[in-house]
Amino acid sequence: MAQGIQLTGSNHPIEQRSSVRLFEQNHPNFRGIVKINFDLHIRDDGTAGYLIRLKNNAQHPTYNLYFDKEDNEAVFRFNEEGKSGLIRLAISMDKLKKQRWLAIQMTYDLREGNISLSLGEFATQSVRAPRLDSYSPVVIFGKSDYLIDVPSFSLRELVITDEQRKLVFPMKESTGIVIHDESGIPRGKVSNVTWLFNNAYHWHRSDAIYSNRKSGSEYDEKKQLAYYFNSDSLYIHHLREGFTEAIRFANACPVLIKLGNSFIDSTENRLYVYETFYEHPYEGPTVASLGLSDYTWRVESSQYLGNELNHHGALYLTNQRTLFVFGGFGNMLYNNNLMRYEIANSTWTTPQNISNDQILPRYFTSMGYGKATKKVYLFGGMGNESGQHIVGRKYFYDLYEMDPTSASTKKLWQLDWQEPHFVPARGLVIPDDNWIYMLGYPEHVSRSLIQLRRFSLKDGSYEKLGDSIPIYSDKISTRAKLYHDKNLQKLIALVQESDDDIRSKLSVYELDFPAISQTKLHAFPNGSHGNRAWWIGLSAAFIIAGAVVVYRRQIGKQPTLITGTIQPKAPKPEVVEEGLLKPTGWKHPDKNSIFLFGDFTVLDRRGNDISHLFSTRLRQVFCLILVHSDAAGISSTLLSYLIWPDKPKDKVKTSRGVTINNLRKALSTVEGIEIVYENGHYRVAITSPCYCDYSVLRAQLAKNKDLIAEDINLLIRRGSFLLGSDDPLFDEAKSKLEDELISNLHKSIVELEKQQNWTLLFAAADLLIALDPVHEMGLKKGLKALQMLNLIQQTNRFYARFTANYQQLLGEEYPHTLQQVLTL
Repeated sequence: MAQGIQLTGSNHPIEQRSSVRLFEQNHPNFRGIVKINFDLHIRDDGTAGYLIRLKNNAQHPTYNLYFDKEDNEAVFRFNEEGKSGLIRLAISMDKLKKQRWLAIQMTYDLREGNISLSLGEFATQSVRAPRLDSYSPVVIFGKSDYLIDVPSFSLRELVITDEQRKLVFPMKESTGIVIHDESGIPRGKVSNVTWLFNNAYHWHRSDAIYSNRKSGSEYDEKKQLAYYFNSDSLYIHHLREGFTEAIRFANACPVLIKLGNSFIDSTENRLYVYETFYEHPYEGPTVASLGLSDYTWRVESSQYLGNELNHHGALYLTNQRTLFVFGGFGNMLYNNNLMRYEIANSTWTTPQNISNDQILPRYFTSMGYGKATKKVYLFGGMGNESGQHIVGRKYFYDLYEMDPTSASTKKLWQLDWQEPHFVPARGLVIPDDNWIYMLGYPEHVSRSLIQLRRFSLKDGSYEKLGDSIPIYSDKISTRAKLYHDKNLQKLIALVQESDDDIRSKLSVYELDFPAISQTKLHAFPNGSHGNRAWWIGLSAAFIIAGAVVVYRRQIGKQPTLITGTIQPKAPKPEVVEEGLLKPTGWKHPDKNSIFLFGDFTVLDRRGNDISHLFSTRLRQVFCLILVHSDAAGISSTLLSYLIWPDKPKDKVKTSRGVTINNLRKALSTVEGIEIVYENGHYRVAITSPCYCDYSVLRAQLAKNKDLIAEDINLLIRRGSFLLGSDDPLFDEAKSKLEDELISNLHKSIVELEKQQNWTLLFAAADLLIALDPVHEMGLKKGLKALQMLNLIQQTNRFYARFTANYQQLLGEEYPHTLQQVLTL
């Protein structure tokens, strides 16, 4: 499964560099042979520094592992900190890049006094070390204390063992600052990291490239390159390195490009372009190939099919060096013939009807090859039995298996589809003999979303995976295609869109494989006892989830205090309603919304979560502009100083312009919000229908309104402001906002106690503790309200939660019993 943590390195300011800190609170006592195993991915961005640090008490040495690049070698040095280098291992950068994930093993034989370091199968070395009865290190990845030099790297498959235990860290969290073992027990904290589990759900757009001419696109799974070509130019996007280059041909493409159908022949390293039909008389090449080493064109065939096969299915089999083409639409007819283009003799075969089980005429059929089964698969599309467009069309959700040698077919299944209709994009991914992955979108909607689905080869059962990709499909040249890059362990989607069938845009998306569903994204940790206890200590936002049962008071019934708990003297009162306040039905808006309380979340006009479009830098800039928008905004000078303090002035302007443009682009699908630049200042302008929780709260505070209204109450309980962000840029804003909220609640509590409105008093006290888990005024007034409402069990639970928070956060027991608090 996709998992892991991505750490930022020395190419970021010190306060933004990452750390993963294990066993700071509870130190496991390891014995015998201690092994630390993990997979490592180093990003080639020029950074170097400390990967891992084993920090023990003063009596034992502290060790660290340092990475650097020397010439074309990746060098790993294991050091006794502050004393000497112990081990030096090196492998070539080329091997490191091809490996993607490098298995690291550090072994400490405590009895024999020996430490060894292994880099996968490439190198191993050992060194003498002190003999110990036991070892209790704090394990730190990335930045640690004064060790601030950190490479940019990712971490996964972390396992720490000794002769007594095995601690496995799945790293399947999707948010938060706590790292858990496989049992859901918290073992440490993280800062400034990216949980890679999100990369298996959220599609990441690697680049967007534009062409003003008719174009085509293809992906090379062996080289991790996306090609986008037109008649005179080629754009090459390097997925691994993350950049795009442009090459102008010495000679134009000999084929007149209409739809830009293409495939790659890896045997000769050539990109083939073919057309099957032109509306006007045409004499010239219909198939040509581009050498991907020298970028010169070669005419392959001038055979003209004369068949308009729009949105046909296509599959190139390298072992046969044959292109298979099935179906398509043109001249008001649907097609169900199979044709082949054979590279060996540069010819198209005669069209043939391939099916034993009649495959009805159709277009938008998707094709793929299963290496495990050695079969070709054809899925779905649209068409009808007669093949005539005027009869009307229907959607197909069926799967056929075809022998690529004999072209004999077998129908595997057909689904009775009950959900909204879609057509499959090009390219079926079939990684094994169990599953088939495909992209699909409603082609009849101009602006829609592409969704990844996984179907069972056996019976067609399916599930949706990942979030969605936007697509504009109004023109016939628009297409999307799915690829599986085994080396990068990613799914790659090429989405080519056009608004006039001439100019177009190619977007390159990537998603870690195997992809996951929304349910799995939030499934870990699983809510074990240890995990719940941890969050009780960490955040009152999670502690005080849910509502208190409100009972009708019984006149004259007062509880008796017995050894710190409350014992009722009367029968249990009748339940009146659930909840602190009578529900009004208010809910967080589900579209055109921006949430800064709790997890940073942005929902677009359709309700899609687009938070992944906001990098750390974009979030920084957006939040800085937003918190300054109460006044005239933030000046461009101050913004530049805060975000790019070390850059020369001539480069800051460019960086600022690019970042603002990217921010505006990320916000473009949210209605009612824009970044405004006036008089040298930036500000965020928000109008209906956009909802921003921070702006709503600021408006309430400005009007000096109570915070216990249901919408504001729920807003604050979503989590603290800028939860998970340790960026010192926002320390002042966080502190100021917290002070204002607490001050507002103090006033409300005093007034509600005077009014003897015990239900609302408890709501205010409860909210105060959500903001400050050890605020004693919140405890006292909350307990008083519950006591006056005669809520015995809730009183005990409220006190127990507070004391648990107090112990966890301050490291000592709360000094007053329940009875003492109630009598203070």
